[in-house]
Amino acid sequence: MKNHTRIFPRLASVLVLTLTLIFSFAYLTPETRLRAVSAQSMSPSGSFGFLVSASYSDPSNENGFAVLGVMNFDGAGSVTGSYTAENGDSATQTSQPITGTLTGTYSSNPDGSGSVAITVDVGISFTFAMAITDGGQGLQLVATQCSGGCNIGGTTTISGVARAAQTGSPNGSYGFQFTNSPTPGGSVGVASFDGAGNVSESFTFVGLTGTSGQPAVFSGKQTGTYSMNPDGSGTINLEAIPGLSGAQTYAFVITDGGSGALLLQTNRAGNGVSFGTGRLQ
Repeated sequence: MKNHTRIFPRLASVLVLTLTLIFSFAYLTPETRLRAVSAQSMSPSGSFGFLVSASYSDPSNENGFAVLGVMNFDGAGSVTGSYTAENGDSATQTSQPITGTLTGTYSSNPDGSGSVAITVDVGISFTFAMAITDGGQGLQLVATQCSGGCNIGGTTTISGVARAAQTGSPNGSYGFQFTNSPTPGGSVGVASFDGAGNVSESFTFVGLTGTSGQPAVFSGKQTGTYSMNPDGSGTINLEAIPGLSGAQTYAFVITDGGSGALLLQTNRAGNGVSFGTGRLQ
């Protein structure tokens, strides 16, 4: 005769384990979803590096425009910050970088959407629709209004991103990618910061040739220096490469706990603007 007293405890143990797993997943899944909803519903608070740029219905008639900076959200509906704006170089104007300060207000909705209205110190005002992402660590931005001498909606749109800013000097190597606008072009490379004000980089640039076939490609290496501001923004100065490139300057903001960067070339010689992102290797 089989020993049922030995089989039943085993079955009971399996049943208990199965029910424990089922109820654990049933509990964890709603909790995880609740955390995600809560994070998205969070009102932005703290400092965010931002990078926005313009897109055009007719790029051939435009010089390019991009803005990089830091917005400080106080958690109660007010925002302050600083910025560097770059009007692109062209045959009819030289590059026109402008630096200054901004002030404004913001609001958010239960679903994680919202808006931010800022006025820069030269008198131009922008309103952005925003969506909060990454548990409150990121923002998606698109301009819905502007006044004081800007032009969006007719031929131009402005959009971009913001990421939680990080104070302190970068230290380590960042892989980066730049996009040129409105004339297509781009580059990738690695920039290494020593934590003491020195930087070196290697890069590959891809541009147009104006004819069919393969693109124009060239690579190079540069060295230079960088400096930081208390809000996590900074500047880079790279030395010229004889016969290939002149000296270059960049504005940047360190983000994501030091693992990311937003970048904008300033005083750029050549058509349009160049901007991009970096990630710690």
